[in-house]
Amino acid sequence: MKSWIDQLRPIIKEYKDGDDSPLTPEEVERIALIIRFKIDKEEGNISEGDIANAMDEVIYEQSTRH
Repeated sequence: MKSWIDQLRPIIKEYKDGDDSPLTPEEVERIALIIRFKIDKEEGNISEGDIANAMDEVIYEQSTRH
């Protein structure tokens, strides 16, 4: 089995969509959240609608920080 980071590299590459610059801490947090939601959905803990609502809340919270 590959190491965790070897398995995550394709996910990170897809997230970056061709951008070669390093992820910011905020982007790392966002990608970690997306991965968490995907695992929760796979395990039947949440629905696609739950994910959309949670992501909307995260985006709203980030946009209102001062």
